[in-house]
Amino acid sequence: MSSLKAGLKNELLLMLYRRKTMVFLGFSAILPVLLALSLRTLQPLLGLFTISRSFPIDMLGLYTMLWIPLFIFLTAADLFPNEIASKTLKLALLRPISRFHVYLSKTLALLVGIAAMLLLVGVMTLACSLFLGSAGSFNPLEVILTYAAAFLSMSAIAVLFVFVVQFFGSSSGAFTFSIVLYAIAKVAPFFSHAVSAFSPTAYTDWHLLWISNTVSAGRLFSGVFFLISCCILFFSLGYFMFNRKEV
Repeated sequence: MSSLKAGLKNELLLMLYRRKTMVFLGFSAILPVLLALSLRTLQPLLGLFTISRSFPIDMLGLYTMLWIPLFIFLTAADLFPNEIASKTLKLALLRPISRFHVYLSKTLALLVGIAAMLLLVGVMTLACSLFLGSAGSFNPLEVILTYAAAFLSMSAIAVLFVFVVQFFGSSSGAFTFSIVLYAIAKVAPFFSHAVSAFSPTAYTDWHLLWISNTVSAGRLFSGVFFLISCCILFFSLGYFMFNRKEV
């Protein structure tokens, strides 16, 4: 357990030292403020747009659809193919830590990055809603539920693409293929509804179901079990590939 903690701490520090990570976190914090200020400025002119109490949930959909998946693709490519190509992963394996703990610490570091981004977005959008929005109260339970559900769906997508990047030896190839695969996965349900039933990428807006009065508890919990199963399946497959990889 001590080796896992040390490995996770090391991976988190490496993520923070990467300029890409800081750019993603900085943009995640700035975008809600810029959008809120723009809507507040344009509202007297257009009379249509305003910052409502649902602003944190509305912004969450934008992040889970585009921004967080992009962060996942780039970070997963940096954590695995990039470190293999630069031989830094080989140095990590020389330490008294197993391959399983290396793989687990890298995956957990990515999940922590996702959680940090969601927390940052949640705090900033709540602040914008309170200080720049219209009068009215919001339901904190709804915000917590939606962001927790979003974390689970983003975690499943993260574990999936950590598995995908194991097939690549370069970060650029892994990043490009991840974007293409994600785009195909998002378009495929328009041609076959069966695809969405077996793809975690279909759950990017799943958090909205948790605040809907028409969705049964059974459907929600079946989604939870499906996403957890995806995490277990793709983590196992990814580790199997990683364990066989020559570094």
